[in-house]
Amino acid sequence: MRVFRSALLEKCNGIVHGFVHDPGGPDILKIASVHGLENILTVNQVHGSTVFFADSDAGEKSAEADSIVTQQKGVGVGVITADCVPVLICFPDSGCVCAVHAGWRGTSLRAVRDCLGAVCEKYSLKPQDAVAVIGPAIWGCCYEVRNDVASQFFSRFSGEEGWLLEKGDGKFLLDLVELNRIELCDAGVQQIEIMDLCTCCQGLPSYRRDGSGTEKMISFVGISP
Repeated sequence: MRVFRSALLEKCNGIVHGFVHDPGGPDILKIASVHGLENILTVNQVHGSTVFFADSDAGEKSAEADSIVTQQKGVGVGVITADCVPVLICFPDSGCVCAVHAGWRGTSLRAVRDCLGAVCEKYSLKPQDAVAVIGPAIWGCCYEVRNDVASQFFSRFSGEEGWLLEKGDGKFLLDLVELNRIELCDAGVQQIEIMDLCTCCQGLPSYRRDGSGTEKMISFVGISP
């Protein structure tokens, strides 16, 4: 089992987290136990921007969403990825943690922004008080797309640089990590860390590299008991 840590989240008292590659597929209960948690809650990810509040909506056993939130001590929230962008967010002073799954569709639908907006509205928080970490994901060096995907972002990010490289013949290199960093900054988050790990070229689970049979990672954040 390979576990990657965020230097930023390591400084947050009472917060546990990890970006985990567990060969054969993530054993969620085992990973939770190793980190002192009762469980790590996940959702049925659908490449959208819906936010699931695990505490108030706990009766739903298989929620379809791409962000999951909790304030419950001893419990983590996590997302499963194999190239898509995992974003872990915590509000250290309020004991609120969030995990966001943002592939190209989720990024185009502003999954990170919608999660922050919903959490801040529900719990009367401010984005400036959040700590956010973008975990291992496919980087712009490896994520080649055609115009039909790249065009989803042209109008909204036309004033920004560094997220798109045109290769010619209708092909582009799209940097989803940078797009989500921009979204966090635009939302008002001031403390942001990017894990320097490209899943495709650094030997982590990658759908783009290995196809449908690839393994998966889990990225989680929780509140210690």
